[in-house]
Amino acid sequence: MSETTFQTCWHEHDAWSATANRLKASRDRYRTVVLFLTIAGAALSTFAAGSTGPAARTAAGIAGAAALAVVPFLTRYFLSAEKTRNWLRARSISEGIKSEIYLCRAGAEPYDGPKALATLTQKVREIRDWGKTLEIERARTIVPDRPAPPPLDPASYIANRVRQQIDKYYRPKARQFAVRSEQFRQAEIILAASAAVLGAVATYFGDSGLKMLGPWVAVLTTIGGSIAAHAAASRFDFQATTFYATARQLEDLIQDWESSGKTAPGKEWSGFVHGCEEAISAENRGWMAKLDENA
Repeated sequence: MSETTFQTCWHEHDAWSATANRLKASRDRYRTVVLFLTIAGAALSTFAAGSTGPAARTAAGIAGAAALAVVPFLTRYFLSAEKTRNWLRARSISEGIKSEIYLCRAGAEPYDGPKALATLTQKVREIRDWGKTLEIERARTIVPDRPAPPPLDPASYIANRVRQQIDKYYRPKARQFAVRSEQFRQAEIILAASAAVLGAVATYFGDSGLKMLGPWVAVLTTIGGSIAAHAAASRFDFQATTFYATARQLEDLIQDWESSGKTAPGKEWSGFVHGCEEAISAENRGWMAKLDENA
Protein backbone atom coordinates (compact mmCIF):
# COMPACT_ATOMS: atom_id res chain seq x y z
CA MET A 1 0.00 0.00 0.00
CA SER A 2 1.18 3.51 -0.76
CA GLU A 3 2.37 5.25 2.38
CA THR A 4 2.01 8.58 0.60
CA THR A 5 -1.71 7.96 0.15
CA PHE A 6 -2.06 6.95 3.77
CA GLN A 7 -0.26 10.09 4.85
CA THR A 8 -2.58 12.19 2.68
CA CYS A 9 -5.64 10.60 4.29
CA TRP A 10 -4.16 11.08 7.76
CA HIS A 11 -3.41 14.73 6.98
CA GLU A 12 -7.09 15.12 6.09
CA HIS A 13 -8.03 13.80 9.53
CA ASP A 14 -5.53 16.10 11.23
CA ALA A 15 -6.82 19.10 9.30
CA TRP A 16 -10.42 18.55 10.35
CA SER A 17 -9.39 17.70 13.91
CA ALA A 18 -7.46 20.97 14.20
CA THR A 19 -10.42 22.84 12.70
CA ALA A 20 -12.81 21.28 15.20
CA ASN A 21 -10.47 22.07 18.09
CA ARG A 22 -10.22 25.71 17.02
CA LEU A 23 -13.99 26.07 16.65
CA LYS A 24 -14.60 24.44 20.04
CA ALA A 25 -11.98 26.62 21.74
CA SER A 26 -13.65 29.73 20.32
CA ARG A 27 -17.06 28.55 21.48
CA ASP A 28 -15.82 27.74 25.00
CA ARG A 29 -13.97 31.07 25.23
CA TYR A 30 -17.00 33.14 24.32
CA ARG A 31 -19.24 31.12 26.61
CA THR A 32 -16.89 31.88 29.50
CA VAL A 33 -16.77 35.57 28.53
CA VAL A 34 -20.58 35.70 28.51
CA LEU A 35 -20.67 34.13 31.98
CA PHE A 36 -18.27 36.69 33.45
CA LEU A 37 -19.92 39.63 31.70
CA THR A 38 -23.30 38.59 33.08
CA ILE A 39 -21.90 38.35 36.60
CA ALA A 40 -19.99 41.63 36.30
CA GLY A 41 -22.95 43.45 34.78
CA ALA A 42 -25.31 42.38 37.55
CA ALA A 43 -22.82 43.26 40.29
CA LEU A 44 -21.86 46.64 38.83
CA SER A 45 -25.48 47.66 38.20
CA THR A 46 -26.42 46.81 41.79
CA PHE A 47 -23.38 48.64 43.13
CA ALA A 48 -24.33 51.72 41.09
CA ALA A 49 -27.88 51.68 42.45
CA GLY A 50 -26.67 51.66 46.05
CA SER A 51 -23.61 53.89 45.75
CA THR A 52 -23.70 57.36 47.34
CA GLY A 53 -20.76 58.75 45.37
CA PRO A 54 -21.90 60.26 42.04
CA ALA A 55 -18.65 59.46 40.22
CA ALA A 56 -18.58 55.84 41.38
CA ARG A 57 -22.30 55.47 40.69
CA THR A 58 -21.92 56.78 37.14
CA ALA A 59 -18.84 54.71 36.35
CA ALA A 60 -20.31 51.49 37.76
CA GLY A 61 -23.64 52.11 36.04
CA ILE A 62 -22.04 52.64 32.64
CA ALA A 63 -19.74 49.65 33.02
CA GLY A 64 -22.57 47.40 34.19
CA ALA A 65 -24.89 48.46 31.40
CA ALA A 66 -22.13 47.98 28.81
CA ALA A 67 -21.32 44.50 30.11
CA LEU A 68 -24.95 43.39 29.96
CA ALA A 69 -25.44 44.99 26.53
CA VAL A 70 -22.55 43.00 25.05
CA VAL A 71 -23.93 39.62 26.21
CA PRO A 72 -26.73 39.23 23.61
CA PHE A 73 -24.36 40.39 20.87
CA LEU A 74 -21.77 37.73 21.75
CA THR A 75 -24.47 35.10 22.14
CA ARG A 76 -25.99 35.87 18.75
CA TYR A 77 -22.78 36.00 16.72
CA PHE A 78 -20.44 33.59 18.51
CA LEU A 79 -22.66 31.11 20.36
CA SER A 80 -25.35 30.53 17.75
CA ALA A 81 -26.69 27.09 16.87
CA GLU A 82 -24.92 27.36 13.52
CA LYS A 83 -21.53 27.86 15.22
CA THR A 84 -22.14 24.79 17.36
CA ARG A 85 -23.18 22.71 14.34
CA ASN A 86 -20.03 23.76 12.47
CA TRP A 87 -17.86 22.51 15.31
CA LEU A 88 -19.83 19.26 15.57
CA ARG A 89 -19.60 18.64 11.85
CA ALA A 90 -15.85 19.27 11.73
CA ARG A 91 -15.34 16.87 14.64
CA SER A 92 -17.53 14.21 13.02
CA ILE A 93 -15.57 14.46 9.75
CA SER A 94 -12.28 14.16 11.60
CA GLU A 95 -13.36 11.15 13.65
CA GLY A 96 -15.00 9.47 10.66
CA ILE A 97 -11.79 9.65 8.61
CA LYS A 98 -9.72 8.51 11.57
CA SER A 99 -11.93 5.48 12.12
CA GLU A 100 -11.67 4.41 8.47
CA ILE A 101 -7.89 4.72 8.56
CA TYR A 102 -7.65 2.49 11.63
CA LEU A 103 -10.00 -0.05 10.07
CA CYS A 104 -7.71 -0.14 7.07
CA ARG A 105 -4.47 -0.32 9.07
CA ALA A 106 -5.89 -3.19 11.10
CA GLY A 107 -6.90 -5.09 7.95
CA ALA A 108 -10.60 -5.27 8.83
CA GLU A 109 -13.39 -5.55 6.25
CA PRO A 110 -13.74 -3.94 3.72
CA TYR A 111 -10.00 -3.27 3.81
CA ASP A 112 -8.86 -6.90 3.82
CA GLY A 113 -8.49 -7.25 0.05
CA PRO A 114 -6.33 -5.94 -2.79
CA LYS A 115 -8.50 -2.85 -3.29
CA ALA A 116 -8.09 -1.64 0.29
CA LEU A 117 -6.27 1.56 -0.59
CA ALA A 118 -8.72 2.55 -3.33
CA THR A 119 -11.62 1.86 -0.96
CA LEU A 120 -10.04 3.99 1.75
CA THR A 121 -9.37 6.87 -0.63
CA GLN A 122 -12.96 6.86 -1.84
CA LYS A 123 -14.36 6.65 1.68
CA VAL A 124 -12.20 9.53 2.92
CA ARG A 125 -13.33 11.69 0.01
CA GLU A 126 -16.97 10.94 0.76
CA ILE A 127 -16.53 11.92 4.41
CA ARG A 128 -14.47 14.99 3.49
CA ASP A 129 -17.16 16.23 1.10
CA TRP A 130 -19.54 16.62 4.02
CA GLY A 131 -17.48 19.64 5.02
CA LYS A 132 -17.66 21.61 1.78
CA THR A 133 -19.44 24.52 3.45
CA LEU A 134 -16.74 24.60 6.15
CA GLU A 135 -13.78 24.98 3.82
CA ILE A 136 -13.22 28.60 4.88
CA GLU A 137 -12.88 27.41 8.48
CA ARG A 138 -10.41 24.75 7.47
CA ALA A 139 -8.43 27.27 5.42
CA ARG A 140 -7.94 29.37 8.57
CA THR A 141 -6.51 26.43 10.51
CA ILE A 142 -2.84 25.59 10.96
CA VAL A 143 -2.57 21.83 10.41
CA PRO A 144 -0.02 19.78 12.40
CA ASP A 145 2.35 17.49 10.51
CA ARG A 146 2.04 14.08 12.12
CA PRO A 147 2.92 10.66 10.73
CA ALA A 148 0.09 8.27 9.88
CA PRO A 149 -0.23 5.14 12.02
CA PRO A 150 1.67 2.10 10.70
CA PRO A 151 0.07 -1.26 9.81
CA LEU A 152 -1.38 -2.80 12.96
CA ASP A 153 -1.47 -6.39 14.15
CA PRO A 154 -3.93 -7.34 16.92
CA ALA A 155 -1.55 -6.47 19.76
CA SER A 156 -0.59 -3.07 18.34
CA TYR A 157 -4.18 -2.20 17.38
CA ILE A 158 -5.38 -2.93 20.90
CA ALA A 159 -2.46 -1.07 22.50
CA ASN A 160 -2.13 1.91 20.16
CA ARG A 161 -5.75 2.49 19.25
CA VAL A 162 -8.16 1.01 21.77
CA ARG A 163 -6.25 1.14 25.05
CA GLN A 164 -4.82 4.53 24.18
CA GLN A 165 -8.36 5.83 23.68
CA ILE A 166 -9.34 4.37 27.05
CA ASP A 167 -6.31 5.45 29.09
CA LYS A 168 -5.39 8.74 27.42
CA TYR A 169 -8.81 10.06 26.46
CA TYR A 170 -11.98 8.47 27.82
CA ARG A 171 -10.96 7.83 31.43
CA PRO A 172 -9.22 11.23 31.92
CA LYS A 173 -12.08 13.07 30.19
CA ALA A 174 -14.69 11.28 32.28
CA ARG A 175 -12.90 12.32 35.46
CA GLN A 176 -12.32 15.88 34.21
CA PHE A 177 -15.99 16.45 33.42
CA ALA A 178 -17.19 14.72 36.60
CA VAL A 179 -14.93 16.95 38.72
CA ARG A 180 -15.98 20.06 36.81
CA SER A 181 -19.66 19.17 37.21
CA GLU A 182 -19.19 18.81 40.96
CA GLN A 183 -17.35 22.14 41.17
CA PHE A 184 -20.17 23.99 39.42
CA ARG A 185 -22.76 22.21 41.56
CA GLN A 186 -20.95 23.25 44.74
CA ALA A 187 -20.73 26.84 43.48
CA GLU A 188 -24.50 26.85 42.87
CA ILE A 189 -25.17 25.54 46.38
CA ILE A 190 -22.86 28.10 48.00
CA LEU A 191 -24.45 30.97 46.08
CA ALA A 192 -27.98 29.79 46.85
CA ALA A 193 -27.15 29.47 50.55
CA SER A 194 -25.46 32.88 50.58
CA ALA A 195 -28.47 34.49 48.92
CA ALA A 196 -30.79 32.90 51.49
CA VAL A 197 -28.66 34.09 54.44
CA LEU A 198 -28.28 37.56 52.98
CA GLY A 199 -32.02 37.81 52.37
CA ALA A 200 -32.77 36.72 55.94
CA VAL A 201 -30.34 39.27 57.38
CA ALA A 202 -31.75 42.09 55.24
CA THR A 203 -35.32 41.16 56.25
CA TYR A 204 -34.52 40.84 59.95
CA PHE A 205 -32.82 44.21 60.28
CA GLY A 206 -35.53 45.92 58.25
CA ASP A 207 -34.98 49.67 57.98
CA SER A 208 -31.49 49.68 59.45
CA GLY A 209 -28.38 50.30 57.41
CA LEU A 210 -28.29 46.62 56.45
CA LYS A 211 -31.36 46.98 54.25
CA MET A 212 -28.93 47.83 51.43
CA LEU A 213 -28.06 44.12 51.39
CA GLY A 214 -31.43 43.32 49.83
CA PRO A 215 -30.51 44.06 46.20
CA TRP A 216 -27.44 41.83 46.49
CA VAL A 217 -29.71 38.84 47.05
CA ALA A 218 -30.87 39.26 43.47
CA VAL A 219 -27.25 39.55 42.33
CA LEU A 220 -26.30 36.27 44.00
CA THR A 221 -29.40 34.62 42.53
CA THR A 222 -28.46 35.90 39.05
CA ILE A 223 -24.89 34.64 39.42
CA GLY A 224 -26.13 31.25 40.57
CA GLY A 225 -28.52 31.04 37.63
CA SER A 226 -25.75 32.03 35.20
CA ILE A 227 -23.43 29.35 36.56
CA ALA A 228 -26.20 26.74 36.38
CA ALA A 229 -26.94 27.73 32.76
CA HIS A 230 -23.24 27.56 31.87
CA ALA A 231 -22.91 24.08 33.39
CA ALA A 232 -26.10 22.90 31.66
CA ALA A 233 -24.93 24.18 28.27
CA SER A 234 -21.55 22.49 28.74
CA ARG A 235 -23.24 19.13 29.50
CA PHE A 236 -20.62 18.10 32.09
CA ASP A 237 -22.72 15.29 33.59
CA PHE A 238 -23.72 13.87 30.22
CA GLN A 239 -20.17 13.92 28.87
CA ALA A 240 -18.69 12.35 32.02
CA THR A 241 -21.24 9.53 31.89
CA THR A 242 -20.78 8.97 28.16
CA PHE A 243 -16.98 8.92 28.26
CA TYR A 244 -16.98 6.51 31.19
CA ALA A 245 -19.50 4.19 29.53
CA THR A 246 -17.50 4.11 26.28
CA ALA A 247 -14.28 3.26 28.15
CA ARG A 248 -16.04 0.39 29.88
CA GLN A 249 -17.53 -0.85 26.60
CA LEU A 250 -14.11 -0.87 24.92
CA GLU A 251 -12.60 -2.73 27.87
CA ASP A 252 -15.33 -5.36 27.57
CA LEU A 253 -14.62 -5.76 23.84
CA ILE A 254 -10.89 -6.25 24.53
CA GLN A 255 -11.61 -8.81 27.24
CA ASP A 256 -14.01 -10.74 24.99
CA TRP A 257 -11.51 -10.79 22.13
CA GLU A 258 -8.55 -11.85 24.24
CA SER A 259 -10.54 -14.63 25.91
CA SER A 260 -11.95 -15.92 22.62
CA GLY A 261 -8.68 -17.42 21.42
CA LYS A 262 -9.34 -16.10 17.89
CA THR A 263 -6.59 -14.77 15.65
CA ALA A 264 -6.30 -12.28 12.80
CA PRO A 265 -7.08 -12.08 9.97
CA GLY A 266 -10.63 -13.37 9.79
CA LYS A 267 -14.26 -12.44 10.23
CA GLU A 268 -13.92 -12.49 14.02
CA TRP A 269 -11.05 -10.01 13.87
CA SER A 270 -12.99 -7.74 11.52
CA GLY A 271 -15.97 -7.96 13.86
CA PHE A 272 -13.82 -6.98 16.84
CA VAL A 273 -12.25 -3.99 15.05
CA HIS A 274 -15.61 -2.81 13.76
CA GLY A 275 -17.05 -3.19 17.25
CA CYS A 276 -14.33 -0.97 18.71
CA GLU A 277 -14.64 1.66 15.99
CA GLU A 278 -18.43 1.66 16.25
CA ALA A 279 -18.21 2.15 20.03
CA ILE A 280 -15.93 5.14 19.50
CA SER A 281 -18.16 6.51 16.72
CA ALA A 282 -21.32 5.97 18.78
CA GLU A 283 -19.83 7.96 21.66
CA ASN A 284 -18.80 10.69 19.26
CA ARG A 285 -22.22 10.87 17.61
CA GLY A 286 -24.11 10.54 20.86
CA TRP A 287 -22.74 13.44 22.86
CA MET A 288 -22.47 15.67 19.81
CA ALA A 289 -26.14 15.05 19.01
CA LYS A 290 -27.00 15.86 22.62
CA LEU A 291 -25.11 19.13 22.45
CA ASP A 292 -26.65 19.94 19.07
CA GLU A 293 -30.17 19.50 20.49
CA ASN A 294 -29.52 22.27 22.96
CA ALA A 295 -27.23 24.50 20.93
